[in-house]
Amino acid sequence: MKKFIILVLLVCLPVFVYSFQLKEVVSELEQPTDLLFLSEQQLLVAEKTGRLVLVDLTKKSQKDVHNFEVLTDSELGLLGITLHPNFQQNQFIFVNYNPKEGERRTRISRFTLNNLQGAPSLSNEKVILEVEQPYKNHDAGQIAFGPDGFLYIGMGDGGSGGDPKGHGQNLKTLLGTVLRVDIDAADNIPYLIPATNPFINNSEAKDEIWAYGIRNPWRFTFHEETLILADVGQNKLEEVNVITKGKNYGWKVMEGNECFKDKKQSCDKSQYEAPKITYGRDQGQSITGGKVYTKGHIKSLASRYIYADFITGKIWSAKYPEFTDNKLEIDTDINVSAFGLDIQGELYLADYANGKIHQIVE
Repeated sequence: MKKFIILVLLVCLPVFVYSFQLKEVVSELEQPTDLLFLSEQQLLVAEKTGRLVLVDLTKKSQKDVHNFEVLTDSELGLLGITLHPNFQQNQFIFVNYNPKEGERRTRISRFTLNNLQGAPSLSNEKVILEVEQPYKNHDAGQIAFGPDGFLYIGMGDGGSGGDPKGHGQNLKTLLGTVLRVDIDAADNIPYLIPATNPFINNSEAKDEIWAYGIRNPWRFTFHEETLILADVGQNKLEEVNVITKGKNYGWKVMEGNECFKDKKQSCDKSQYEAPKITYGRDQGQSITGGKVYTKGHIKSLASRYIYADFITGKIWSAKYPEFTDNKLEIDTDINVSAFGLDIQGELYLADYANGKIHQIVE
């Protein structure tokens, strides 16, 4: 009788069924920080330690493209890669990294990516932008082209904790912002300022700034016209924002949708753009922004924004564009550092600690 009762209780226990699982497609990497697809079978992966590697998913092979000499302390390293919108014609790739020589700084450079079918390599570095970094953390890392053809750059607040230098609310610095620049300039000009940038005629602000009040925008993405940015929190909250022209996202007056504890500042929430999603320390400690899933074959994820927490390994989705119906999709034990979409619209993620790339499958 006791066995029967125990069996009934076990059968009646709720079972959580995940919408998808992770399929390992690449291994033997070292701390992957970013990934992007060049074709159905060719995948570029950036490693924090400075290696840029070309992976052939069909042949299961890897080729070194370039080894950057980078600082790797704390959050420094090779942090982000993106392709020029006309990559098929010009072969331009843009890289975000912290060069080893000289002062600690973020460097955004353009390279030509050569010989993808043979021995791939980078050549002709053109330095687009350099920004001095006062500390070793909050370097962000994401760079991406918008539908307008301009390059968007995520810049953290410069680091330490609690933004001690007040960069987040200071329009006279490039730190704590999203930048927008025109990189299709002559070779002797690093970049141009788009005429529609919001602070271009403001003597109290940097022309490059598109939005500000950002703490550490490790990963953001464009879906059509919408810029979706995940900002890593300080003490209590992680957040997802939709970034629009000239807006202030609150840091360090705000953390998520709450006032940040700082006795030197008043806090009027109405002055700042509210996040679309927040979660607390019971769920995670460092958000990794993801992608909107639209073309892939997993029906339950259609028109949903997929994102993760780097520390806990939880992966969530929210209905897009409303950012409602936020739910846990799968609870993993990996450090998700980046997401990527292949040519068919299927979703992949980088497994930082284990040096792997996984595909999200049904």
